[in-house]
Amino acid sequence: MRVCVTLAMSFFVCQISTSCSEEVSGSKAPYSLGSELSFADTTQVLDQSFNELPLWREGGVQVDSSALPLNDSSFSWAAGYIWNHPLAGQPLPWPPPVRNFPAWTSNGSADASPNGDMMRRMERKLVPLTWSGTLNFTVQEMPPELAATVGDEDPKQYIGATINSFPFAQKYGVFAMSAKLPGGKGIWPAFWLLPADKSWPPEIDVMEVIGREPSTLYTSVHTNIPRKETAYGLGTDTRVDLNADFHEYAVDWGPEKIDWYFDRKLVYSRPTPPDLHRPCYIVANVAVGKATGWGGAPDSSTRFPATMHVAYIKVWQRSEYLVPERP
Repeated sequence: MRVCVTLAMSFFVCQISTSCSEEVSGSKAPYSLGSELSFADTTQVLDQSFNELPLWREGGVQVDSSALPLNDSSFSWAAGYIWNHPLAGQPLPWPPPVRNFPAWTSNGSADASPNGDMMRRMERKLVPLTWSGTLNFTVQEMPPELAATVGDEDPKQYIGATINSFPFAQKYGVFAMSAKLPGGKGIWPAFWLLPADKSWPPEIDVMEVIGREPSTLYTSVHTNIPRKETAYGLGTDTRVDLNADFHEYAVDWGPEKIDWYFDRKLVYSRPTPPDLHRPCYIVANVAVGKATGWGGAPDSSTRFPATMHVAYIKVWQRSEYLVPERP
């Protein structure tokens, strides 16, 4: 999902009910689709059922924090990304202090996401993260009075909706999100993992869907091996409208391979890149694309506001993955 750098990446689109061969960057690896996601010998470490609105962390996310386990008693979600910017015209030391009001962050798309401090001061109708039995990620056009608070380094066209778990992270395991996705050209929901040491790549994209292709699930991994900023991915034709109902998007990331699942059925598999043996934190968001971007920009057919409803985010660890650290 991280789009601040252009990656050379292509997708082969496969129908979910068949066996399939994936071919990206010159490699071809056949595998069978449809096997069931197993939870044998797993321990659940995060059970975030969104039966109430989270209390968003105050202040900017501390980018110098050491990684903490996802089941740490102090776990909380932060709104926005961890690469925070200050309010327009306000100088900010780096890394940010404990409380830096307010902050907008962006990711190379046409939207900027507010942090918890900003959301507490925004008009209620403009707040992008709300609760109604699910956690709702809503993107909409940004009014001029709000755009005036966004720094020059971030876009001012749309309000984005983003949460992240940093510095709470985990190396390997099963990561799952149940969500009903928004549609419309230029709308871009995603669920992804980034290294807690703030390196990039690598990255695991558990789920990306672009609004103009409401039945296609994109899954991918980004790595610096064998070449800098290499990406491998697959587009899966799920044969269902992902905007119409809730579905579970999951990845089983281990030391040897990464398996992606849709409604607990295998859709894609890749060997784990050598640079993906480190704790990663969780990001879930809805972005708005640009005309020059992969998913394209909104047009007259796109309806705002557009909302992703998330029922839960859950994480398990497999006992077989609890191996000594690699040197």
